[in-house]
Amino acid sequence: MNFHSLAFWHEQQDAFPTRPRPSTNHRTLAALLPLAIGITMALLPAPPGLAQYSWWYLSLFVTVIVGLIVEPIPAAAVGFLGVTAAAVLSRFVLYSPEQLAVAGFNSNSAAISWALSGFANSTVWLIFSAFVFSLGYEKTGLGKRISLLLLSRLGGRSLTLGYAVMLADLVLAPFTPSNTARSGGTIFPVIKNIPEFYQSRPNDPSSRRMGSYLMWTAIASTCVTSSMFLTALAPNLLAVELARKTAHIDLSWGRWFITFLPVGLLLLLTTPALAYVLYPPEIKKCPEVPEWARNELRQLGRMSTKEVVLVGLVLLALGLWIFGGSFIDPTTAALLVVGLLVVTRTIGWSDVLEDKPAFNTLIWFGTLVALAGGLAQTGVVAWLAGEVGPVLASLPPLPGLVGLIVLFFVLHYLFASVTAHVTALLPLMLTVAAKIPGLPVDKAALALCLTLGIMGIISPYGTGPSPVYAGSGFLPGADYWRLGAIFGGYNLLVFLLVGVPILLFLT
Repeated sequence: MNFHSLAFWHEQQDAFPTRPRPSTNHRTLAALLPLAIGITMALLPAPPGLAQYSWWYLSLFVTVIVGLIVEPIPAAAVGFLGVTAAAVLSRFVLYSPEQLAVAGFNSNSAAISWALSGFANSTVWLIFSAFVFSLGYEKTGLGKRISLLLLSRLGGRSLTLGYAVMLADLVLAPFTPSNTARSGGTIFPVIKNIPEFYQSRPNDPSSRRMGSYLMWTAIASTCVTSSMFLTALAPNLLAVELARKTAHIDLSWGRWFITFLPVGLLLLLTTPALAYVLYPPEIKKCPEVPEWARNELRQLGRMSTKEVVLVGLVLLALGLWIFGGSFIDPTTAALLVVGLLVVTRTIGWSDVLEDKPAFNTLIWFGTLVALAGGLAQTGVVAWLAGEVGPVLASLPPLPGLVGLIVLFFVLHYLFASVTAHVTALLPLMLTVAAKIPGLPVDKAALALCLTLGIMGIISPYGTGPSPVYAGSGFLPGADYWRLGAIFGGYNLLVFLLVGVPILLFLT
């Protein structure tokens, strides 16, 4: 049976026109908007307590973020231009007059080191490795085989496919401390092959047929599982250590899991369905697909040698990610497997060099990590927290805790790394929590830590696998920001209504 001959499919062939090219006027307006906002901010006086150079840096950062939303040029180019502009203007936006006055301080050398610092970030290279893994699934045909297996059992309804993606992430989550490795390196390479069977292609109006829904469900689900288990996200472990050192509080695996379990179950049960409603696939049902997929599997026959090798290397990567944390970093393990993919000729080096999405995402995320880090370097993050801290300290325990959680959550828009967020803000927030009369600091610490996974959904750079899905071609920038705000708000609301009462009154 040929999938293209299905009666259902004939009805869909002319349903989607060719994607129109943005007009020159539209591109010009999209380019002028972030510049106008950034220049207007820069011309205003710095708020009290914030240095002028820090205010100018914040203006530049806001310009970049607005540029990422409206995309007058590709997102990676926006980040590249932003970090370049900061390096060129470093004497005005990166360094204080006191730093510039220090004898021997070379701002030019320091600025270029800062601009390139994002490319030394391990998560950036783990994301790149995830794209190469995806390439292996594509070149060997293993991704097609696994996708056909899923379609043969669950392909009749797009909603069941969404829940299958969520369950796959949930099974791996307790044992994989890197959600980039789990979702970007394991889940994404498989599900990216599924949309093609529905003629749903990236960077095309047909992406909404199936691919957009699956990709959004995958990233939204992994953000929930990242909060559900202490060992499902590396920054969770860092946060526990910081809480122990800062506030002398020990947070156990069991307490973490039990407290978040009601929130996690509710979010996991509703996330695929909510995505189905808010970002629906064009194809809801296709009962012919399972039988077609079974026929295709029979035609594929036995696994090829390259498929077998790839399975072995993927299992090696999973094993190192799950059990090798004490002797090998997750990114090192990923790079090792990438090298073995090339050495075994499972993929060719020329294939890696021609993988434009991988290098595009590498540049995009590498520049964003540096730009977001500049907010802490210039004192913007500390200033924001300092402005709100005294207000929260004057509130009763429950409103104070809610305000602390909301502030901690929303400030994640300023970070391109959950690790950087934890390092910069958690000790500061725990200090504020200790000043709120009647609020147990251990419960405040646990509440803040439990939001680290679910906050990752809010932006295309919010957590490790976000750039992988944002760069897939199935999630346009405007859609990602809109859905990120909606799902982020939903995650936060469920946590406040369900998690906080459990935390305060039942644990």
